[in-house]
Amino acid sequence: TIEVGAIPQVLRTSAADDLWFTVPRWQGALPPNVQNAPALLAEIEDQWRGWKPGKPAHVVNLTLLPMSNEDIGFMDHHLGTGRVLILSRGYGNCRITNTRVPNTWRVVYYNSQDVVILNTVEVTALPEVAMAAKEDLEDSFERLTEVLAWVEGD
Repeated sequence: TIEVGAIPQVLRTSAADDLWFTVPRWQGALPPNVQNAPALLAEIEDQWRGWKPGKPAHVVNLTLLPMSNEDIGFMDHHLGTGRVLILSRGYGNCRITNTRVPNTWRVVYYNSQDVVILNTVEVTALPEVAMAAKEDLEDSFERLTEVLAWVEGD
């Protein structure tokens, strides 16, 4: 099977299958050094609960916020980590991971020394950075058409 599209359907399906039936809630005192994560989790939950197809992505830029390592760990624990991991390579790397809550993704950019340069949570069907560009799809379609013609002996 050859699938031509912005992203393989199996990734969309796997992300949808990873969802928790109930989202874990923290009760009691927060762990040491966790201060900002609970407010951001409330913002993110508000966004994924109100998300509808066609709505623009809601991006929370963790890099620009005063987040401790414990805040990041707390958020990741409460968002969960799914099975979909997309690695986009270029000058640096971009790692895109689905969470266990609907339409919510972790998108982390690294420079060439593998140091985090941008750390985000995106509420969207799929982060734009994960999808193939229109030009790349057109090029792939043209190349596949040539290969099929060669296989068929035309």
